[in-house]
Amino acid sequence: MAVSNHERIGRGLALLNQGLYPYVKREMQKVYGEGWLTIATSYMSDDETFKPESEDILGNNISVLLTLIIKQWDQVFSKKLGYIERALVAELIETSKTWAHQSRFLTEDTYRAIDTIARLLKAISAREVNVAQQQKQEVLAILTPNQTEKAPFATEKLAEIIKQQSFQDSSLLRRALTHRSYVHENPQEGEHNERLEFLGDALLTFLSGEYLYRRHPEKGEDQLTRRRSALVDEKQLAKFAIEVGLNFRMRLGKGATLEGGFQNPNLLSSTFEAVIAAYYLDNNYDIEAVRAVVEPLFDSVPESIVEFRSNVDSKNRFQEWVQRNITQTPPKYVTVQVGGSSHAPEFIAKVFVGDKQYGEGKGRSKRDAEKAAAEDALARLEKSGLASE
Repeated sequence: MAVSNHERIGRGLALLNQGLYPYVKREMQKVYGEGWLTIATSYMSDDETFKPESEDILGNNISVLLTLIIKQWDQVFSKKLGYIERALVAELIETSKTWAHQSRFLTEDTYRAIDTIARLLKAISAREVNVAQQQKQEVLAILTPNQTEKAPFATEKLAEIIKQQSFQDSSLLRRALTHRSYVHENPQEGEHNERLEFLGDALLTFLSGEYLYRRHPEKGEDQLTRRRSALVDEKQLAKFAIEVGLNFRMRLGKGATLEGGFQNPNLLSSTFEAVIAAYYLDNNYDIEAVRAVVEPLFDSVPESIVEFRSNVDSKNRFQEWVQRNITQTPPKYVTVQVGGSSHAPEFIAKVFVGDKQYGEGKGRSKRDAEKAAAEDALARLEKSGLASE
């Protein structure tokens, strides 16, 4: 019987609980002695706290253990763990909540959750880390069928490059990894990575477009545009950044770190773009050097994932853009029949956000016309450079 993503994450959380509990108990006892359990159980629900077997319950409640680490961070856990580990704990709290609500997990999200579990187990030197790493590889094999050789090659190549000794000018990489929040807290650092991010975005847009143009000679402009968006969107670039180890190399301010910056897709994707630009500059503006790095990464993305992302319903994609950039009110479609016969009518649809028209399209049904209007709106946003906002 196939194992669901929900089950995989459940197994990972159980493994984390197994490795984390002895560590938490030991560190708490160092500070509070035998009184540690009283403090620990204060984070349980009322129903659990007053049961005689409360320590057993604590030993099987990963959410309470993770919350305990955050609540007792300054007093206990910051002595041996750093901001990176705190960010891992914060992310796993959200994962455990989502899992408890029986929510569905994409395979990509499952991989990330198991990877985070493995990182935390490694940080506390728990022996369970080996099992977690094995679980991670199992999910990776599902996520990238028939591509398990390509992905490690691609990521290892770039991971090696981002080591400072691989840069002729190490200050370029340093700047690429530096977020504005770090410069704000450390003004002596000078420039942050936003200018490099701008250049990296342009490089990746060009290289991904050229890559798809060569790879899919049968596809038209609209299909290529959607595929390019899927290949270098925020989520995919963030995934690349994590795979090559940029997530914990980013130089963030303390506030951004505490807010989960090491797992923030926007910061991850932006840093990846900046590193690509830094590598381009370090190689004296040699586009071929950059192509040699990013094309194996493009190859490592399963065709099925690019196809799925590029075919997500255009109405949903446009609505997501509107809600992300303008208003939570969904776009309004005005659709009328403009011709055709009773058996083959023709409709025209216009899509509005507030009083402003964003797109127009035709179709043999209202649904097709509205879809065409949304596609027109997305195409206009793409041409104006607003689609990725």
